[in-house]
Amino acid sequence: MQKIVATGWRYTRSGPLNTVLKIENYELRPNENEAVVQILSAPLHRVDAAVINGTVLGRRRVNISAFPRVAGCEGVGRVLWTPVNSKGSPVKAGDTVWIAPLHGTWASVIAVSPICLHRIDPAHASLAVNASNYLTAQHLLQGYARLQKDQVVIQNGGSSVTSLAVSALAKALGVKVLTAASPSERFVDAKKRHVAFGSEVFEYNAKGLHEMKIALGDGPGAALCLNGVGGRFFDSFMRLVAPGGEVVTYGAQNSFGLMFSGSSFISREITMQGFFLPFYLDSLSYQERQTQLDFVLRTLALVKYKYPVVTAQSLEKLPGVWDELFVRGGQKGVVKLS
Repeated sequence: MQKIVATGWRYTRSGPLNTVLKIENYELRPNENEAVVQILSAPLHRVDAAVINGTVLGRRRVNISAFPRVAGCEGVGRVLWTPVNSKGSPVKAGDTVWIAPLHGTWASVIAVSPICLHRIDPAHASLAVNASNYLTAQHLLQGYARLQKDQVVIQNGGSSVTSLAVSALAKALGVKVLTAASPSERFVDAKKRHVAFGSEVFEYNAKGLHEMKIALGDGPGAALCLNGVGGRFFDSFMRLVAPGGEVVTYGAQNSFGLMFSGSSFISREITMQGFFLPFYLDSLSYQERQTQLDFVLRTLALVKYKYPVVTAQSLEKLPGVWDELFVRGGQKGVVKLS
């Protein structure tokens, strides 16, 4: 297959992204088993910065490409051409696709195996750019506890895109969600977003714990606790979980890890588990991933799911948004190429 000239943000060593990342033109040489995809848009995840600086959790357990490496990990694109031997390929030229992690997508064009590409409705293209967050939320809700209508889920990390997806998807299931968010400048906006999907929001501190306990009432407690940030209050909020309930930890835990004391979670038979997205996606067949993707995009589009986004209108303008995203937070970044 002929070589292609691509433009992208690449780095040859780990370090701070504003130091090691360089926008470059380079040759792309797809092999006979790869599809070529024009990138339409790609997200800026917090994990992208962690991958670039070499501190991402689980880095020794996933297959991250060798240096020089293109930054980014997922996105939405248009298939330009499929492999020479494309019989049985799940996608064809012209398809709008979601590019599953972990592939460098801060680039104009990439070459990737077709099994990492999933066809989507072009109408869902802007929504699908953060699809990994929605797939995470869906599995958190349905992969651990057997939730019944009107049962309660509690979660922290309320300003994140994943937690908002949990609230939106839970509403469709008829499950009640109580959300805790850090009492920062982002709290008010996070609360407005969750309330739109019927989720009450509390501060992630002692005051919020007391108020959430009152909101739970005299019932047995939460059937499921979703822990995205950890920290010193993780232990306290975990006490609101019902006997026999599930606690699932995901995310980077803000580098704090899990802090809990000798509480009664053992005697109450609470199960604690962890979720790691790359392993989950690898555990699914291609068709299972496609089915899950179709479901979350269709459901979130139906409930008019929306999360604040700041957009870089080209690869060259990417540095203008990443400090705002990675330092302040509370928004998702997207680079648009077409």
